[in-house]
Amino acid sequence: MKKYYIFDLDGTLCDSMGFWRAETSDCDFFNLRQMEEAYNRMREHYRCDITLKSGVVDFLNRAKTAGIKMCIASATRRDVSEPLLRKTNLLDYMEFYVDCHEIKVFKEHPDIYLIAAERLGADISDCAVFEDAEYCAETAKKAGFYTVGIDDEVAAEEGDTRKFCDLFFESWNNAPLP
Repeated sequence: MKKYYIFDLDGTLCDSMGFWRAETSDCDFFNLRQMEEAYNRMREHYRCDITLKSGVVDFLNRAKTAGIKMCIASATRRDVSEPLLRKTNLLDYMEFYVDCHEIKVFKEHPDIYLIAAERLGADISDCAVFEDAEYCAETAKKAGFYTVGIDDEVAAEEGDTRKFCDLFFESWNNAPLP
């Protein structure tokens, strides 16, 4: 069993990818005003509409009971996802939350996973990275991490995460601890 878990947030722990797609489909990602407006709409979705995926809380409880140290490594700025983190008490299970905006490198590069492992005080070989998106699973796998894929219908439209995973969950319900 791995001693450390690094979780993606969107599409992995929560059902938010459809909201992200809807809110950013017409955005110019280089237009800061448009992106801030999308972030504000997403904060409201995190507060009112977005929930954790079924089985996540049970999985996290089992991992915590087993003594596994966990963190979130997300592309989403923490201030945007904060309403979800508060309403679900998700951070009660986590050592910390790190995001790509904080480190200024996105998940096409392994930096976020390497930084998360370092902050956890872990060797890469002792970590499992949980992701829903193919390119993220590929990045983590190429960096030497044990990768666990989580089924997400929005991410599945963009690629086959299974190709880069050591383990794949159709759902969190009754998922084994890797």
